[in-house]
Amino acid sequence: MKFADLLMQDAARRGIKHVFGLPGSGFPMDAMEAGRKAGVEFVHVAHESSAAIAAAYYGAGLGTAGLAIGVKGVGAGNMLGGVANAFFERMPVVCAFEAGPTNSDINLVQVTDHSAMFGGITKSFSTLERSTANDTLRDAVANATDGRRGPVVIDYPSNFDDGDCGDLQSAPAGYEESSPDANSLEQAKKLISSAKHPMVIVGADVATTRATAELVEFVEAIGGAVQVNMDARGVFPESHPRFAGVMTGNYVPNTVEGELQELCDLAILVGADSLMTHAPWAFKMPAIELVSRPEYRTTVPNPEVRVNGSLKESLNALSSAGGDGVSIEEIDLAKQNVLKYFERPAGAKFSIQDIVASCRESLPGDGVVISETGAFVRMLEHLWEFDKFGQFLGTSGGRTMGLMIPASLGAKMANPDVPMIGIGGDGSTLMRLGDFEVFARMNVAMPLVIVNDRALGTMKSRQVSRGLPKFGLDLTPVDFAAIGRASGLNGVIVNTPKEFETALAQAMAADRATVIDARIDQQPYWDNFALSIGAIPED
Repeated sequence: MKFADLLMQDAARRGIKHVFGLPGSGFPMDAMEAGRKAGVEFVHVAHESSAAIAAAYYGAGLGTAGLAIGVKGVGAGNMLGGVANAFFERMPVVCAFEAGPTNSDINLVQVTDHSAMFGGITKSFSTLERSTANDTLRDAVANATDGRRGPVVIDYPSNFDDGDCGDLQSAPAGYEESSPDANSLEQAKKLISSAKHPMVIVGADVATTRATAELVEFVEAIGGAVQVNMDARGVFPESHPRFAGVMTGNYVPNTVEGELQELCDLAILVGADSLMTHAPWAFKMPAIELVSRPEYRTTVPNPEVRVNGSLKESLNALSSAGGDGVSIEEIDLAKQNVLKYFERPAGAKFSIQDIVASCRESLPGDGVVISETGAFVRMLEHLWEFDKFGQFLGTSGGRTMGLMIPASLGAKMANPDVPMIGIGGDGSTLMRLGDFEVFARMNVAMPLVIVNDRALGTMKSRQVSRGLPKFGLDLTPVDFAAIGRASGLNGVIVNTPKEFETALAQAMAADRATVIDARIDQQPYWDNFALSIGAIPED
């Protein structure tokens, strides 16, 4: 069969019903037709970068790699940003591009070196050859979903000999975990036994290797205080009294990291991802790393011990190493010392805390929150607990702007019966206004909460924290609700907690997406962000 048929039949076999992109007259048009015959609908979006993000979150929601289609040159360049977002957020997607001819030194219109464009932000890049096309596709899907997920790019060159590309290939055997080294485990056990106040930093690898039960048993056995990576919300149940907070890399006083630096004397990293922190490792204490695969990058530059291999086996072996550890009272005090900076601003008419509280109360236990970067992201990390991995799809390693709308589109299309709320910022929403029409066209129903402070609030707060003059970061007031209605969605402006509560309840029950233009108080919002990153003004 031709490659377009191979690509779409493989997608259908994996449970994919939608592929995202913008059409072109060559290979993308053939892929659209092949998808129609295979029962896979082509969803054209407002911008190619949205296609990569929506496809990645769609695939993740189905437990496979999503699929995005693009054209050569400028189309691939437009999708570059979305591929970068998928890379930094560890989301699985295969992007198939029409490309220029191979082995050509002619500077053709719309032809560029895709391998150079995508090399640093993909797990792999391949150019099709007919004799190996079916193997290339099989390996691309497997690579996108294996271990730490991410984007993979396949080029379909214009001189590709598209005859019989063979049949669909079976998925390769999964990665076989190795057993941890006994000597490394013994060294780790000695360090844990001698520690009085161990801290455990948890990454998403714990969930992907199905070691969550072993993690909880280990933490309780050694008396650890737990921080989770930004992409690991819910891996360790956050209602557990040993949960201390989300690790972002703010190694300063008045943050969770600052509190645990003073409290703890050993860091134990379990499946932690070096991509999921804002700054290089700065804890001044010995560290142990438990890493599921030897090729994964190390978070700590020079750990005392690194144990490669099965996280389940390592955690089971080390659960007998600890003593009393950190007391629950000490962990709670550390949390309260930080949470006081997240309290609702006194005198505010409408605050981000009001939005978080209403959303948390309205979303059922099996619901999902999709978010992005903004001055509100720290509130979601401190004021909303998640006990199951996958309940919070917020920006992590990328701290990505413009993520929420296409991510919500893909996530909700993958699981239309799962309650979801998208929470985004006004600056980010301005990047994705065209995708409101896609929500309407595809009948995707969910609340899209736009935190509208009429500015790039994070950066305004950082200007003040750095002693810089206020300059260049305000936005013209935008009526996002009106834009939503003009695009075929519901749209409502809210200015008070009660109005927001009412609008959210109606949006949760609506048969179409609702844009909730939440116009919060500006200055308290900006001031609160500074407090959330430890920028406490002197008295």
